[in-house]
Amino acid sequence: MGARYWLLLSAFLGSSLGTWIYRLALPLLVYDLTGSALGTGLVYVMEYLPYLALGMVGGVLADRLDRRRLLVAGDLAAGAITVLLGVLVTAGVGRLWPLYAVAFLLACVEPLYQPAFRSIVPALVPVERLPQANARLHVGEHAVNLVGPVAGGAIVVGLGYQAAVYADAATFLVSALLIALIRTAPQPPGPRARIVADVREGLAFLACGDRIVLTTALYALACNFGVWLLLAGLVYYLSSYHGFTPGEIGVVYAFQGAGAVLGAWLGSRLIRTVAPVRLICWAIAAGGVSMLAMVAARGPVAIGLAWMGQFAAAGTSVVATATVRQRLIPDHLLGRVLGTARMIAFLSIPLASIAAGAFESRVRDAYALMAAAGVSWLAVAAAVARSPLRRVRLPELGRSGSPR
Repeated sequence: MGARYWLLLSAFLGSSLGTWIYRLALPLLVYDLTGSALGTGLVYVMEYLPYLALGMVGGVLADRLDRRRLLVAGDLAAGAITVLLGVLVTAGVGRLWPLYAVAFLLACVEPLYQPAFRSIVPALVPVERLPQANARLHVGEHAVNLVGPVAGGAIVVGLGYQAAVYADAATFLVSALLIALIRTAPQPPGPRARIVADVREGLAFLACGDRIVLTTALYALACNFGVWLLLAGLVYYLSSYHGFTPGEIGVVYAFQGAGAVLGAWLGSRLIRTVAPVRLICWAIAAGGVSMLAMVAARGPVAIGLAWMGQFAAAGTSVVATATVRQRLIPDHLLGRVLGTARMIAFLSIPLASIAAGAFESRVRDAYALMAAAGVSWLAVAAAVARSPLRRVRLPELGRSGSPR
C-alpha cells in the first residue's frame, strides 16, 4: 500500500479509538443525568444533524482545497472543541444544553472534512488495491471497537467521564500530526469555490447520471434508519432493560467491532468475484436477520453475538459500496458526490434517533423496535435486488489483485 497509506490508516485508527471512547462515555453521562431514552437519543441527533446542513459543503471543500491540509485542520479543530467539552464535564455542568451545544459544535467539524478523507484514498493506492484499502479502513475503524468501548468503560469507571473526553481530544491531535507527515503531490487549485454552483454540479451527477451512486445513497438512507432504531437506544436498552455495567456494555460494543472487522474482510474479497448487487443484497438481508435475533438474545454474550452478525453484514455492504462509488465517480467530483451521498445517507439518523427515543419513552417496547428494524432491512434487500445496481460490473478487480 505504501507509507503514505499507512500514515493515513494510523491516523484514522488513532482518531477512531478516541471516537469510540467518546461515543460510549457521552451517552452514559447523559443517561446518568437524565435516565431518559429520549435524552440519550438526542446525543446522536446532535452528532448527525450537522451532516444535513454541511455534508455538501464539505464535499466542495474536498474538491477545491488541498485535501491533506483540510484533514489536518479538521483534526486540530475537533481536538480543540473536545478539550472544551472536557472542561465542561470536569466543571460538573448540571444542565444538559451546554453539553448538547458543544457536542453539536464538535459534530459540525466532521462533515466539513470527512469527504476529503474518503476522496484522498484513491490518490494514495493503485486502483486494483482499492477494495483492500477500503476494507482496511473499515477494519481499522471497527477493530479499535474491540478495545475502544472496553477501554472507554474502564476509563469512565476508573477515572471519570472527563478523562474519556480528554483521551478523545488527544487522539485528534495525534491524527493531525500523522496526516501532516503524508507527502502528496500538490493538488491543483480549483477555481474559487462557488458553493451553490459546485453543489449543483455534484447533485447533477447524482440525479442525471446513471443513478447508481444515488441508489447507493438511498439504500444507505433506509438502512441507517432501521439500524439506528436500535443503535440510538442501545446504551439505554442495555442499562435499563438488563442492568448492564459500563464494562458489560463495552463487551457488547466489542462484539460489534469484531463483526465489522469480519464484514470488511469478507467484503474486500467477495467484491472481486461476486457481482456488487448480489453481495450488497445478501449482506443487507443477513443484517436484517441478525437484528431480528436481538429480540430473543439475553446476556452480554448472546446480545453481542447478534449485534456482531449485524455489523458483519453492514461491514461487507460498506466496503462494497465504497468501492463502487470510488470507481464510478470522476476524481474532480469525488469530494462533492461522496459528501452529498453521505449527507443523504445520514438524513435518517436524527429522525430514527428521535423516533426510537420517543417510542421507548411512551411505549417502552424495545423489542418492537428491533423487529421493525430487522424487517425494514429485509425489505431494503429486496429493493436493492431490483435496483440500477444490477448494471454494475468491476472487471478491473481481479482475483489476483491485478487489472484484467
